Amino acid sequence: MSEIRIGTIVEILQPDYAAGKVGRIVAPEVLQNGQASDRWIIKVVGEDLILSLLPEDFRSVHTS
Repeated sequence: MSEIRIGTIVEILQPDYAAGKVGRIVAPEVLQNGQASDRWIIKVVGEDLILSLLPEDFRSVHTS
């Protein structure tokens, strides 16, 4: 995934319990000290599930 943007629809590859589900990127993860991490916050579409994932754990489906 070359450029990650808020609102992008993604297919989740990892973790196993969420693999194959579709999510939407909602924000970059920010650590408690205010520093950005390498992870992204993803809301699984149609479920009450929020994930913190590395870019290699998801792939873009399309941008809205």
